[in-house]
Amino acid sequence: MTRWEPKKSVGTAKSLEIRGKKIPQPVVQILQNRGYATPRSIENFFAPSLSDLHDPFLMRGMDRAVARLVEAIKKKENVLIHGDYDADGITATALLMRNLSVLGLDPKYYIPHRLEEGYGLSMSGVQHAIDNRCTLIITVDCGTSAIPEIAYANDNHIDVIVCDHHEPGPELSEPLALLNPKTPGSGYPFAELAGVGVAFKLLCALFQEIKRPREELHADLDLVCLGSVVDIVPLVDENRIIVKHGMSRIPKSRKEGIQALLKETGLGKEITSYHLGFIIGPRINACGRMHDARNALELFLTQDMSRAREIARSLSSDNETRKEIQDQTYRSARAMIEEAGLAANRVIVVADQGWHQGVLGIVASRIASEYYRPAIVLTTSEETAKGSARSIPGFDITGAIGSCASMLRKYGGHEQAAGLELDREQVQPFSECVNEYAQRFDGSVFEKRNLYDIELGLADITADLVHFLKYFEPTGVANPQPVFLAHDLEVVGVPRVVGSNHLMLALRQQGKVFPAIAYDRAAEILEIEIGKTRVNCLYSISEDSYMGKRKTTLKVKDMARIDE
Repeated sequence: MTRWEPKKSVGTAKSLEIRGKKIPQPVVQILQNRGYATPRSIENFFAPSLSDLHDPFLMRGMDRAVARLVEAIKKKENVLIHGDYDADGITATALLMRNLSVLGLDPKYYIPHRLEEGYGLSMSGVQHAIDNRCTLIITVDCGTSAIPEIAYANDNHIDVIVCDHHEPGPELSEPLALLNPKTPGSGYPFAELAGVGVAFKLLCALFQEIKRPREELHADLDLVCLGSVVDIVPLVDENRIIVKHGMSRIPKSRKEGIQALLKETGLGKEITSYHLGFIIGPRINACGRMHDARNALELFLTQDMSRAREIARSLSSDNETRKEIQDQTYRSARAMIEEAGLAANRVIVVADQGWHQGVLGIVASRIASEYYRPAIVLTTSEETAKGSARSIPGFDITGAIGSCASMLRKYGGHEQAAGLELDREQVQPFSECVNEYAQRFDGSVFEKRNLYDIELGLADITADLVHFLKYFEPTGVANPQPVFLAHDLEVVGVPRVVGSNHLMLALRQQGKVFPAIAYDRAAEILEIEIGKTRVNCLYSISEDSYMGKRKTTLKVKDMARIDE
């Protein structure tokens, strides 16, 4: 059984009153445990303000980047925005395209092809700038380690501004300005911005320099929010402010592309980080995974609603294709893992010829989740192996891959996700190397744990508590949805299977009953005896609206039957 552990507690909290509103004690307890120790910090958590965003000029290189952009605007130079093929790179490219156009430039863009060019600033992209007589390239979501590409641009009298957020390697590129809060000595107080967040800070600094109202930029917080959530950055500090305000703008966005996506997905006025990360985000990423990401970029640039709807339908179709290929690849990878006994390794490395490169990151994520091991999934050709890695909490996968850098052609990423390329014959030595590195870690890192915030009986679930739990949105990395522990619950009513593999049931404690859903646990319906089965439960609380009525539902994270 997976271990259940409480998160760190800082002692017993009391209920709190802010602006005449009483915050329930369980909510205050959770916030204090998460580091919000004062009434002021708790108030800022509930109502984050755009005025609390950090000064963009604190980021090293920002003054040079802004000065160069001002010069480009004055001279009406040809500028190329070099993006990336995922949602972060797409939204960042759209953000710069839209705003630099408003400032009088006619920027071009270049999005690399995932399967043909791979990640990052490409030589083809630089050549595209040369062919279009560009004198300035702005990279978004890439460029920190693009040493030969930036040197090629400089040799052709093209300046480069890098907007990136990836972990820097041992050597940094040398553009005119390198904007990356993760580089040593960046000077910026928050290192976890997405690529689109860094691009947003560049525009904030530019607007400040030319004395243009920053409020004009706030209309594009929908793009910054979307790219940030889908890129799975920690939703604290500036990211929380950006996403909180951007999420509220999405339902009323004036962008035809966003309205077309909402229509296509059937989403309404109440948008959460779940909707962005698991419904909208996969559609934006799908075309870049399957073929070419330019459709997704056009969606955010077009002002033609009929064209936007056409693209939104196309993205949904790409997403369905992606799901089919992903499931086939996952089943194949899983069979290989079981047959070869790879689950015994601390890092699972699996490779095969013909797997579609566009789905490897998702497959790696599923394997990491199922086996609770960092997973590296590679597709091989005659000479090379390319792929993606996903990790578990407490294990820096990019650091692990970097420890074997001598075996690699290239690599890069974050603590929890990375991409890499190596010679095919190096796959097995690389697997041995990365597993040798993993032996440095305490074994507990590889033991699956389910963490909960506090114990909370069903009798303590009140309307006020449910109301204030909504203010935890946007939830995600570093700010997860609160999880509670309850002991000795009766399973009542008539359990049933819903969806593909989910168990609907009702739970009762001390006379209070709530409907509950346990995802991917349909098989357990055979073990339930109505009125007799009792369970301990980890759960979160959600409030759904249907036909004008609101219903509180428990979402079961884990459940353990109490032996009689």
